[in-house]
Amino acid sequence: MEMALLIEFDLSTGRRPGGIDPRDPGLKCYGWQNLDSVPAKEIRLIVDGRDPSQYEGVKGIRILKGRDEINKAIEEHMPKRYVIENAALFQLHLQQKGISLDQYAGKDTQEVLKELHRMGILGIREIRPKRVEEVLGV
Repeated sequence: MEMALLIEFDLSTGRRPGGIDPRDPGLKCYGWQNLDSVPAKEIRLIVDGRDPSQYEGVKGIRILKGRDEINKAIEEHMPKRYVIENAALFQLHLQQKGISLDQYAGKDTQEVLKELHRMGILGIREIRPKRVEEVLGV
């Protein structure tokens, strides 16, 4: 059974609770980070078979047991991201639709791209966090 840790940490210090080292090869992150939330959050898959009970009761750590629970936490805590994949196509489609980016001045870039993506503006790609089975190849 796959096991993972949902970890909350202070982005300004980078210190994880429970003495977790972000470079620990037995705790793989696979890009499951939300650095926009306060506190920052990440999910680390336990890949070295260690006993997760050492993290029980540690403030800022939740043990996730099984694919379903891990995938639910990924969905709940790791947001989709939006990127401009083709700038020329993006600009052309905005012009064709008569949309000026000036109307979005001062707004969060991710929220703007999310809204434009929902509107069907071309050149934007949605990146969703991978599920456990996708990173494990099963």
